[in-house]
Amino acid sequence: MIIQDNVRARRAKWALPAWLLGAIVAVYILAVLNRGLWSELAHALEASRGTPGFWGLSVAVCCRLIGNLVLTLALVIWPRIGKALLALLILVSAASAYYTETFGVHLNEEIIQSIFETTRAEAAALITWAFVGWFLALGVLPAVLVLWVPVRFTPGWRGLGGRGAVILAAVALLVVPPLLTGRNYIYFERNHRGMYDVYNPYAALSGTFHYLQKDVFRKKKAVTPIGMDATLAPNAAMAGRKRVVVLVVGETARAENQSLQGYGRDTNPEMKRADAIYFSDAWSCGTATTVSVPCMFSNMTREKFDKPVAKAHWNALDVLQHAGVDVYWRDNDEGCKDVCARVPNDDLTDAKIARLCDASGCLDEVLLGDLADRIAKMRSPALVVLHIKGSHGPAYFQRYPAEFNVFKPGCDTAEVQTCTYAQTVASYDNTILYTDHILGRVVDTLKAEPEVDSAMMYLSDHGESLGENDIYLHGADWATGPSQQKHIPMLMWLSPGWVRDSGVRLDCMAQRRTQPASQDNLFHTLLGFFDTHTDVYKPELDLLAGCKG
Repeated sequence: MIIQDNVRARRAKWALPAWLLGAIVAVYILAVLNRGLWSELAHALEASRGTPGFWGLSVAVCCRLIGNLVLTLALVIWPRIGKALLALLILVSAASAYYTETFGVHLNEEIIQSIFETTRAEAAALITWAFVGWFLALGVLPAVLVLWVPVRFTPGWRGLGGRGAVILAAVALLVVPPLLTGRNYIYFERNHRGMYDVYNPYAALSGTFHYLQKDVFRKKKAVTPIGMDATLAPNAAMAGRKRVVVLVVGETARAENQSLQGYGRDTNPEMKRADAIYFSDAWSCGTATTVSVPCMFSNMTREKFDKPVAKAHWNALDVLQHAGVDVYWRDNDEGCKDVCARVPNDDLTDAKIARLCDASGCLDEVLLGDLADRIAKMRSPALVVLHIKGSHGPAYFQRYPAEFNVFKPGCDTAEVQTCTYAQTVASYDNTILYTDHILGRVVDTLKAEPEVDSAMMYLSDHGESLGENDIYLHGADWATGPSQQKHIPMLMWLSPGWVRDSGVRLDCMAQRRTQPASQDNLFHTLLGFFDTHTDVYKPELDLLAGCKG
């Protein structure tokens, strides 16, 4: 008992004041776990160098960032729970810093939602040995030290007064310098909001808060129907012939690496042989699946897209099902983001099928096994949506079977930052080649039934960065993100019977394919496939409408 009392006395003697521990943690997070922030900030400020008020602007921005963190720490350092919360902030900052610094990822709201909704296999691909080493050294070890070091708090009103002074100082750092710099700061803040997406731990905490607010705790509203007047035109039955459309929603494919786009490697041999109509100027609605998939199926354009509003309304699948189309969704990529919630659907992401599935997930051929039988059982007209895993990174090498390891040498690890750019691109190109094979098999399945008027359409949800300008993966802000994350492949194949019976002119489509297109077109093109009459249909956004008749 005496020994324990002596130990406690010695620990109390060497205890750090709470404010000093908070200051040490603040310096550590700012200096060590925010190097990506300072790098991005320096790049953003470079454009203002030489202009009047440059140094004042620089000081104001830095003061605001420092004040933000100081305020956060001042609000969490309390007796009993303070050290645990400080340790948690260090762990969150360390994990965030790894991905922002290694892959150039911006932790915006869409990326945070993707993290919460990802599958176990995809999450495991991101937890590499490099991440574990980083997290242990820069996260766990400092957090343990914070938990171990003795701390003393100033008691009573004096302690509260000191905390209040720190909070007021932090608020002053947040408010006063920006006010003094005026319009310079307002302009800078408006045009460089992306820096907060690499600010740790602010980015992760803010993104999580908004995700929970909008997607988890928000009161669920009854879904509002749209297109209740939707009906199928008489010729939707194609003069008694069955009509089938297969829509393939891709993942992480970018236009830049498609041979149909002019890329040097032959990554689209099967679609070239099929004479697919390739739209060379197609763009995504977002740079993450959680945005692009709900957006492309909604009747809203990218500029007006609002995810909660879209979630509370019918989408293209609902309108078509209401009109009389037999709709079916089959998934191999994280789920349908509620798009297929009201239509028959099947998720094979975690299927256990020999030779097609392992611990990393399933190859996209898992979606095709009984596709012909499924189509045969569906009534006419029918729409089948296949949501493929496509080119989902960073473990590109796991997205295709050995026979499609054509472009070599590749990057056989999820730690793509350790591979050369050429190796990363080689593995990525193999994923594009395999996706082309999936599309080829879909077309072959449809060709096998010449008495059926059939069509296939493919578009990716978004693109991907492969290390250009030290940026990897996707999820960048759409307005400022690289074109590789937004310029996507989009194509369609029409059977001879479809062309004949629908009146589509292929010479017209050859001209249309070079004109601008986007995911804004999908809603109306799907309705147009089935000659759907409804007030929500806009023929000017239907890719086929201008080439019929």
